[in-house]
Amino acid sequence: MQNIIILILSSLIWFGSPEIYTEEENWPAELNTAQNASYLNELEREVIFELNKVRSDPKRYSKECLEDLYSAYKGKVFAYPGQESTLTKEGNGALMECIQVLRNTAPVPILNPAEGLAKASKLLVTDQQFGGIGHITRKGLTPQDRMEKYGEWNICSGEDITYGNFEARQIVISLLIDDGVPDRGHRKNILNPKSRYVGVSFGKHPSYRAMCVIDYAGDFKAK
Repeated sequence: MQNIIILILSSLIWFGSPEIYTEEENWPAELNTAQNASYLNELEREVIFELNKVRSDPKRYSKECLEDLYSAYKGKVFAYPGQESTLTKEGNGALMECIQVLRNTAPVPILNPAEGLAKASKLLVTDQQFGGIGHITRKGLTPQDRMEKYGEWNICSGEDITYGNFEARQIVISLLIDDGVPDRGHRKNILNPKSRYVGVSFGKHPSYRAMCVIDYAGDFKAK
C-alpha cells in the first residue's frame, strides 16, 4: 500500500470496443459502470457516471458542462442553475483555471464501483448525520481505516466530500472547480490516473442539508 491521500473537505457551493451511446447527451453507455450496482441509490450511481464522463473526455466535459457556468458568477457570488446563490472565495477565476486544466488533460481510465468503498463512505455519512464535518469520524477513523473495514486497498486511496450539493453533476463540478482549495486536491483525486475503483454515499447533513462522500482506490479487494 502506498500513496495515502487524505484531503481537506470541499465546502464549495454547491476503450477498445465500439461506442454505444445513451440518449442523454450522447455519452458512451459504457461509462455508466454503476448502473447495475443495486447497493447504490440513483444519485450515487449518477455521481459515478459523471466522474467517468470527466475522466474519459476531460476536454469535452469542460466544453459541455463547465464553460457555460462563467455567466453564473456575479463577482464572487455564484448561482448554480436551479440553486440558491452562494458566496465563493475566488470568483470565476477557479472556474477558468479548471477549464484550462481540463482542456489540456488526457483521458484516464474510468472507475468501477466497489461495494466495500461505498460502505466505507457510508460510515462517514452516518457518523455525520447529527453534525460534524471532515474526513475523520468521531471514533477517529480515517478514510483508510474505514476502507480497511471492508477490504484491502492498494496503489492509492483518496476521499472527496461535498456539503450542500444535491445533484450528481453539481457535486462533481464543485469538486472540479475546487474553490478555495490551493492545491486543487479534490480535482486531482477525480483525475488521478492510478485510481480504478470508487464508492459513493449521499445523505442528509444537519447543517448543510446534504453531503456526499466519494472514496477512491487504485485497487480494492473485498473481504
